[in-house]
Amino acid sequence: MLTFDSTKMMAYSLAHCREIVSSTRSLLALIAAREMSVLQKIKSHGIAHSIEIIFNRIVPAWCFRFSVGTVYELDTERLINVLDELNLDHFRFQRVEDPTELEELRALTWNSVPVETTIGHYGYSVSRASDPDRTIGGVWGGVNQFNEADLGFQIQLKKSQALIYCAYVSKEARGEGIYKRVLPYAAKDLASEGYGDLTVMVQPWNKASTYIHQKYSKRTLGNVSVVRIFGLAMVFCSGEISKNKTCTTGLVSNPVLIDF
Repeated sequence: MLTFDSTKMMAYSLAHCREIVSSTRSLLALIAAREMSVLQKIKSHGIAHSIEIIFNRIVPAWCFRFSVGTVYELDTERLINVLDELNLDHFRFQRVEDPTELEELRALTWNSVPVETTIGHYGYSVSRASDPDRTIGGVWGGVNQFNEADLGFQIQLKKSQALIYCAYVSKEARGEGIYKRVLPYAAKDLASEGYGDLTVMVQPWNKASTYIHQKYSKRTLGNVSVVRIFGLAMVFCSGEISKNKTCTTGLVSNPVLIDF
């Protein structure tokens, strides 16, 4: 016959077991949700680009880098026509020329391209008309050449070509259509300077960037894939993209030259 104390102890043990079972179920549900999230990200990004993201997050930049970029030829005329149709009253756009403001734009847009290789490049900023001194986004137009020093290649741009790069919109302004306005603004200004053939290189896992650049592209030119192990960079191109060699150990002094 069970005593009061033994009955109480059994009830306590059962309650404790239920608590353990409940906690275990919650833990398993959390693990399953995280695994599902990882699988969804892999499905969204693709296996190759998921590997790129993981490697670049956990492996130090000085010893390894892997990157893939899809190159699009943009429809400059269409972009200019779009600009004329957009409501720009709430924003202020400008080509930045002041050296101090250019440095601020570089910092905002995470532009790490070596300054000495960006002579003649155009920087564009956007702010709200109500707060013109606070930049909320920007983009760059590279001319003559574009150096990806960390990956060991240099894009050789033709006389009429410009490369759109380092597009950025601050977090609080995302979803307001900022980039779909500043891109046409930059396109119109670059065309007025004689750079009517616009190109852009987009990492395929960046769905938002891929969407808008595909929308305003004439065609896809090809892909550029790069693997860098310590000081050795290996560059692979496809489609209409050509290069002068595949490997280099002179990431800055002797980069792989790429032509679109």
